[in-house]
Amino acid sequence: MTLTLDAERANPHVHLDNRALFLSDGARTVMFSLSQTRWLAETLDILAADGRASRHQQHHVFGGFRTAAGAVVLYAGAQEDLVTLRITGEAFEQLRSALATPH
Repeated sequence: MTLTLDAERANPHVHLDNRALFLSDGARTVMFSLSQTRWLAETLDILAADGRASRHQQHHVFGGFRTAAGAVVLYAGAQEDLVTLRITGEAFEQLRSALATPH
């Protein structure tokens, strides 16, 4: 059987479910297993407190910074190939709260 479907590139997005956190800039996506929840949540807590954070686990990076306008730029992925996206301050707080909730 052969199947071909039309598709289009997704818009940049952040998706969190009971298995993983996905961050997409619309062209590429980075996935973090929720076994890394504590590390991810701590990174967002540092960002909330200090306005910026960068954390490494082996060759992977997760971090970001708060802009003067209150939005948050997140970056994630391999050190040499990061996905970067901007979310609202409200969306950042929603993500931070969701990661702090036990899964």
